[in-house]
Amino acid sequence: MSWKSEYEKKKMTAKQAAELISSGDRIAATFGVNTPYVILEAIGERRKELKDVTLFVHSLMEPVSWLDNETEENIHVISGFIGPGERDGEKKGWKADTIAYQLYRQDEVMLRVIKANVGIVQLTPPDENGYCYLGCSALGVKEMLETANLIIAQINSYNPAIFTEELCVHVSQLDAVVEADRPLPIMESGEPDETDKQVASHIVERVPNGATLQIGVGSISNAVGYYLEYHKDLGIHTELYTDSMMYLTKKGAVNNSKKMLYPQKAVMGLAGGSKEMYEFLDKNPRILNKAIEWVNNPSVIAQNNDLISINACIGIDLLGQVSSESFGFRQYSGSGGQLDFVRGAQRSPGGKSFLAMRSTVQKKDGTVLSKITLTHPIGSAITVPRTDVEYVVTEYGVVNLQNQSIDYRARALISIAHPDFRDQLTFEAKKAGIIR
Repeated sequence: MSWKSEYEKKKMTAKQAAELISSGDRIAATFGVNTPYVILEAIGERRKELKDVTLFVHSLMEPVSWLDNETEENIHVISGFIGPGERDGEKKGWKADTIAYQLYRQDEVMLRVIKANVGIVQLTPPDENGYCYLGCSALGVKEMLETANLIIAQINSYNPAIFTEELCVHVSQLDAVVEADRPLPIMESGEPDETDKQVASHIVERVPNGATLQIGVGSISNAVGYYLEYHKDLGIHTELYTDSMMYLTKKGAVNNSKKMLYPQKAVMGLAGGSKEMYEFLDKNPRILNKAIEWVNNPSVIAQNNDLISINACIGIDLLGQVSSESFGFRQYSGSGGQLDFVRGAQRSPGGKSFLAMRSTVQKKDGTVLSKITLTHPIGSAITVPRTDVEYVVTEYGVVNLQNQSIDYRARALISIAHPDFRDQLTFEAKKAGIIR
């Protein structure tokens, strides 16, 4: 049977695909902007018929209509990284359950913890040989194919075909096909204001020409990306490919000529951004999608010279411990790959790791709080241990905490706190015995 005949035989509606799900199933869905929402919604329509189903998702970029206070009665949803969709569910009474892990260990999580017997993947339409590309996120797909006895594919022509070496799925590996063209979610980075630009300026001046970049999400990271447009011979080796990287490539600042790994190509693990960026990624010979356990492995990251890692954080205490994922006990995002790149960048010859944030945050009631504090709120997840923190940046400057004493760390952090909080922080640090 030709692959085209096989493909036609496997086609069905989303409702029919959802009927293949049974009570007790362990389901894994592709991640981020590559989430197969049409099939997930169809599963939700029959959720009351199911019992003891577990669904693993990761960074839902859009709401799932049935993620509410009744979900747990039938489907236990676990997220590897809280995104806008999960936060929408929380507003409707769903209680988020999350797995904390480093992203470069994604394969271990899938094989040893999730162990999905059903995989739901969003793919591109098949090429002339019957192979489908994984689009903007390949995370977990290889492992789904290994553990699952049922693979359901949502075929979406909006999904960009991003070149890979080993991350394609053949029609013969699919059990069910649902054709559902749907624009990918837009991942907003946030428009940087003057404070963001000031934070970014401290980083940009420390990025050498020829550096290889990893840039995270957020308005500060976005500002750094665009401010690098006058640099030369930059490269990309990143967990997440973003609009700023496309911009730098179009401007000529990124040409990937100095990279040690895959020179001439930008290497990514996943992507999220604008419609223009998705179109830019489609069949672009200068972009390579690799397995996240390789992209994010600190030992791999370190093989690129001058690897510059730039990530945002929520807050830092005077010991140098960084929280980037929770507000107290409330999980807001996830561990992701931040620590992977913090460690990899510092092992790279000439590499640097930057953790950036605004010095203050304003609450809804107008109260202004310092993001540099004596201690984190109770329950805060520590994303980057103090022993791994290198450069910390606010609009008031940049300090290097690597291998420094407790006294030095506290004084250095106070020096880049907002001036309105420095005296109070100094008083608290002395009272706690952190500084002399």
